[in-house]
Amino acid sequence: MLEITPITNQRLVTAAGTPEKLKEAPQWQTSKVISVTIRAHTANAGNVYLGFSNAITFATDGFLLAPGETITLDVHDFLDGYIDLSQIWIDAANSADGISYVAFEVI
Repeated sequence: MLEITPITNQRLVTAAGTPEKLKEAPQWQTSKVISVTIRAHTANAGNVYLGFSNAITFATDGFLLAPGETITLDVHDFLDGYIDLSQIWIDAANSADGISYVAFEVI
């Protein structure tokens, strides 16, 4: 039987222009969630960008979140579907800008 657990966390970008994983997953475990809401901190000096690969140019190809904006990613077909948080990448226009997120993890 699957168990669903809410998790919350924050992530600050260490170096603007260098994409970072939203959540580092240990080798033996992914971060499987059925829903995640990501919110750019209201105190950010600039935009935060989301993507699904570290190979994109985030300022032109990433999904832009202005300070205070949110996005929710959901899996509607729960049978075998999930979102792996370690496959979501963030970058920011300014170092130390960041996001907060709440997710529902499948255990």
